[in-house]
Order: sequence, then C-alpha cells, then structure tokens
Amino acid sequence: MLRFRASAVASLEDDDFFCVVMAEDEDGNGTTLELQVAHSFDEQDRKLGMDTYCIVLDGSTHYGGVTEWLLSPALLELRLDEEAARGLEVDGLLVELDASAPKTLLDDVTRVLGEPRHGPRL
Repeated sequence: MLRFRASAVASLEDDDFFCVVMAEDEDGNGTTLELQVAHSFDEQDRKLGMDTYCIVLDGSTHYGGVTEWLLSPALLELRLDEEAARGLEVDGLLVELDASAPKTLLDDVTRVLGEPRHGPRL
C-alpha cells in the first residue's frame, strides 16, 4: 500500500475531462495522483476499455480498477484490483489529507469514481 501526504489538492475541468489531482509537494513534485474521467467516450474508447475513469500515479496510467474507496476528512483510501495493482505497481493507495483539502473533495472523487464502495477492510 503506497501512502503519501498530499500538500496540494485540486479539481480541474476543461471541455474534455474532469480531474482530481493530489500532489505530495505544493509545487507538484513528489508523489502525484490524478483521478480523471472524460465527459464522453467514443467507439474507440469502448473498444480499448478506456470508457471509464483513469488513474494516473506518478505518470503510470490505468483505466478502471478501483474495487473499494473511502474518503474521510483526513484520508482517501483506494483499493485496486489485480490488473490495476500490476499496472500501477501498488496494491492500493492511502492519501493523507490536511485541512486545506477542498470541501468539495467527496463530491469531486465521487464524480470520477462513482459512489463510494467499501467493505469491512476499510
């Protein structure tokens, strides 16, 4: 399980996608996590299995793969399926949040990943 403290958290949107970005350092260095979802998908996206959210961890990208997630005021926890774990080279993520995290973070992460999914392990 990869654990890092996010000093910077932001949500971004343009004409093509919505994204939640968390960075270890204020300047964007260190560990970074992006959760992205496109506003629409085309036939090619569907054929390639890219018609879902995207996780970008330090430049490694995987589409889908979150089996469980939970957000508390101080922590975001993501559990990954085997394929996502192999692709991102982690079995899950724990992102420590501080008081500067946006109050809309739950809504923003839900917008990307869907309703929170959690089991007894979280």
